[in-house]
Amino acid sequence: MLKPVHPMKSTSADEVADAWARLLRHLLEASPIVKNVAIDAAPNRDGKGCDGEAEFTIDGESHRLIIECKSSGQPRHLRSAMSQLDLQITRSTGLTRGLVVAPFISPASRAMLAENDLGWLDLAGNARIVFPRFHLEISKADRDPFATKREQRSLFFPKSARLLKLLLQQPRLSWKVADLAAKTEVSIGQVSNVRRALIEREWAEAAAGEGFRLTQPDALLDAWRDDGLWAPRVALRGHTLKHGRALQTAIEEVFADVARQGSHVLLASHSVARRVAPYARTVGEFFYAAPDTVLLFTFRLQLSPFSPTERGENVTIFHPSDEGLWKETMALGPKLQGTGPIQTYLDLLSTGERGREAADHWRAEKIHPLWAKEL
Repeated sequence: MLKPVHPMKSTSADEVADAWARLLRHLLEASPIVKNVAIDAAPNRDGKGCDGEAEFTIDGESHRLIIECKSSGQPRHLRSAMSQLDLQITRSTGLTRGLVVAPFISPASRAMLAENDLGWLDLAGNARIVFPRFHLEISKADRDPFATKREQRSLFFPKSARLLKLLLQQPRLSWKVADLAAKTEVSIGQVSNVRRALIEREWAEAAAGEGFRLTQPDALLDAWRDDGLWAPRVALRGHTLKHGRALQTAIEEVFADVARQGSHVLLASHSVARRVAPYARTVGEFFYAAPDTVLLFTFRLQLSPFSPTERGENVTIFHPSDEGLWKETMALGPKLQGTGPIQTYLDLLSTGERGREAADHWRAEKIHPLWAKEL
């Protein structure tokens, strides 16, 4: 069994270079049909050619692997390795295959390599080597075990998330860095960092000048769901006896009061989904509210606040994680506003299993049609 190297720690190019030969030998020698394994971990002595070679026999027939090592297994980094391997294989005689080695090779990168008849080996335990009479494939990790939690989630921190939500609302639109910075009130440096991260992962492509646009919005949203989800922070939980039309009127009065005050409030989570794309009945109303508006709910909804340990609330008010929240909104009739489609999706995801089902429904009913209009 191929074991990962240094699980949950970051890796370097040197670690890849030091580890691949041992891992490859272990894999090959574990097969009863593979004989005479010979590995050269330093054939590139003149600065040309590949990063390593391996030879072995099956029933006396020679098989050769040409190895390219990369410090990153993201698709963008592997393209140069693919070109180099194609060149080396073209020059070779006999049964020769290419093998890319990296700390972690993502599922998207694996698919790209497989389409080009190339194998892979990573330090997370994934491997694929295919010859006419030999097929080895191991899938142990679909998420990078070497990336720290902060590295995985930093793309989805509040200021970056403000950019991503705008990009995801109009994925086909090309943005200049300066224009996106001005639109979202985020620094040019922050926008440049997000641009670089998206292009690195091949979720976006560069356009003329410093422009860029999303090319894989679903992949970005999947990563946000899996690695970047933040549960909203609760400002107030409580119970109101109002229901039906009386509750609706009280909510409209809160919105009118907040508008006169020049502040901010939005319906959120299931409260938005219930009004726009109902899926499952979830008790209660959910809001984002600026700190100076929270007391209005107590007055208008005749709200009885709950302590952190009490249960049975039917009103939940969240703190906004970033002022950009007020920029992505959705009209819910003439008197109410809700969070935009991306924020609503993320908030639904944070409300348990039923919430995740509602989020999937919301994504299919509201987000995908929004993207289809962009085509």
